[in-house]
Amino acid sequence: MNDYSVCVIIPLYNADDTIDQALDSLAAQTRRPDRVIVVDDGSTDAGPERVERYRAPFPLTLIRQTNQGPAAARNRGIFQASDHLLAFLDADDYWLPTKLEKQLECFKRLSAAGRRIGLVDCFGMNLFADGRQIPFAWCKAGWHFRDFQQRNVINCPSSVLMERELATRFGGFDARLRFAEDRWLWTQVAERAEIHTVQEVLYHRLVGPDNITAQPERHYPHKLRFVELYLEHYGAQMSPRERTDFILANQTEFLEAFSRQGQQHRVIQVFEQMLRISWRALLTAHGKPALRYAYARATRWRMPERAR
Repeated sequence: MNDYSVCVIIPLYNADDTIDQALDSLAAQTRRPDRVIVVDDGSTDAGPERVERYRAPFPLTLIRQTNQGPAAARNRGIFQASDHLLAFLDADDYWLPTKLEKQLECFKRLSAAGRRIGLVDCFGMNLFADGRQIPFAWCKAGWHFRDFQQRNVINCPSSVLMERELATRFGGFDARLRFAEDRWLWTQVAERAEIHTVQEVLYHRLVGPDNITAQPERHYPHKLRFVELYLEHYGAQMSPRERTDFILANQTEFLEAFSRQGQQHRVIQVFEQMLRISWRALLTAHGKPALRYAYARATRWRMPERAR
């Protein structure tokens, strides 16, 4: 195939201050998408009206639904699309002009060599409200299924270009999960196809108050469900050591987030859960969770009883 049609899917929820910037970044692409689908997930602001008024240089479809979460919104777009490839863009992120062109070139070049390519991502930049800029730069070049045991190695959904057939085969994103639903889909893709990275910053991600660092309490139950789901499907392929390390690595992510929030009681709870799983919790992440647990214990011991 000399060229591939590409549909970009944008889940929209109360992003009237950023959706124009996201659409502008698509209009500025050196290789524009063939179609863009915006799925409004029950917004209460003027975001959907902005989409309706937008003068797009590509076919632009707005779909409205009641609020069901970003996974369900992306899925609505996935199953509405008919193009060979899908790309995702969050409404508060934006692409740099050559993103789609360079990812398509990578996809076509590797596919022409007879390789089974499921997904191509790229580097990105996290932009924080306080002016900090932190890159997303996980690099992939082949088969990476095992890497997902330790972490999500995809550089954010807004970085992804993937085969629609693979997305629909797995039913899209698991809408039961409100956290790590993307990691679950990427894991299934990585089991069956290669994943590659264009090693260049090609999107910017605006980090707001809804991320794990800001709201670990909200996301933690969904991460536990992800761990259960992963082990249900892949636990039999893992050694006892791999299963233990997988659980501890995922718990560590939230222990660190609770610690940054100063929620010492939750640090204690999570680490004691980790210890019940394995003594290896003492060594996980170079011992940092154990040190945070010790600090949380000391802090709680010094606090007056009424403040605990």
